[in-house]
Amino acid sequence: MKAVIAGAGIGGLTAALCLNRIGIEVEVLERSDQTGDVGAGIQLSPNGTRILHHLGLEQALSEVAFLPQGVELRLGKSGWTVSHIPLGETVRTRYGFPYYHIHRGDLHGVLSDAVKKACGDVVHTSSGVVGLMRHDDGVTVELADGTQTEGDILVGCDGIHSAVRASLQGEIKPRFTGMVAWRGLVPTNDLPENLMKPVVTSWMGAGRHVVTYYVRRGELVNFVGVVERSDWTKEGWNEPGNKEDLLRDFAGWHPSLQTLMEAVENPFIWALFDREPLAKWSDGRATLLGDACHPMLPFMAQGGVMAIEDAYVLSTCLEAQKEDPAQALASYENLRLSRTAGVQKGAWRNGRLFHLSNPIARLTAYGPIALASRLVPGKTSAPQDWLYSYDALSVRP
Repeated sequence: MKAVIAGAGIGGLTAALCLNRIGIEVEVLERSDQTGDVGAGIQLSPNGTRILHHLGLEQALSEVAFLPQGVELRLGKSGWTVSHIPLGETVRTRYGFPYYHIHRGDLHGVLSDAVKKACGDVVHTSSGVVGLMRHDDGVTVELADGTQTEGDILVGCDGIHSAVRASLQGEIKPRFTGMVAWRGLVPTNDLPENLMKPVVTSWMGAGRHVVTYYVRRGELVNFVGVVERSDWTKEGWNEPGNKEDLLRDFAGWHPSLQTLMEAVENPFIWALFDREPLAKWSDGRATLLGDACHPMLPFMAQGGVMAIEDAYVLSTCLEAQKEDPAQALASYENLRLSRTAGVQKGAWRNGRLFHLSNPIARLTAYGPIALASRLVPGKTSAPQDWLYSYDALSVRP
């Protein structure tokens, strides 16, 4: 069996590894002219690292990742700590696998190297998918340069503007959320010593929030600031922003954040888009994976991990139902729909929690969290159990 994979991002490369693991030939088509990934930091929780370790990537990840010691919620202006959830060895003991912070480019490099080693030169750049033709026994994929390739199945991992999804379901434009995100990376050596704790921190405020954490073995601090504003609707990760605008958006916030933002030499800004959960991903021998079918806001740090989960569950279904690939894709969809929709909705809830402006609403929301964090600190991890304890390796169609 041969699988054509549209997109060489995190989801597409993980899918290539998972499908190769069960003996399926893969061809990966990437529309850009290079395989390097853009962006900044990404968080990998135990539900994702379980899969990556199973694929043999533990050593490679440990060489480039950072192991955070906790998750904190803090008020953006005062810096007061609302809650602390331990990570580090605590999360490994609770779920069996670590929690990593990693630069997206480093993760992409680990996956690219693994695909090349396992599958050979199967990733083809400048090969954007523009259409497809479905047959009873396979799929013909049309490329932007006018050529075609064929496979027994097609997996669309080509992002929020997926050409595969458009071919299957028609054009469904994503919606602008009314929020924009700033991002930047700062070398740790350029900052005062211990300016940032070795934790991931969500700094909350009225209509905006900031997330900070270390990546690349602790050599860089990743900064993301989200603001409710409607004057910027460009999506690109590499759209340059103005530092004065960044500082204005977070004027009066905690001094440590001011120091960090001042050190961001070239901030980038992008508009946040998403869409409602799709009711259907698959059609015959073609299906979708990752942002192509469930783009989500970054407020649960699960976008990449959901794509990793998708990839492994897809391979499990194909292995179990290899005689009927169309049924295998339908089984995969059924197993993943509710979970990914739940995470999408959870990200929206977190966004509202982080951006509360009414003092009474903030007290009502943050008070119980702060009280529980101080009175029963050992139970602060429990609300994440449904997310982090998910074991894609044991899922069966």
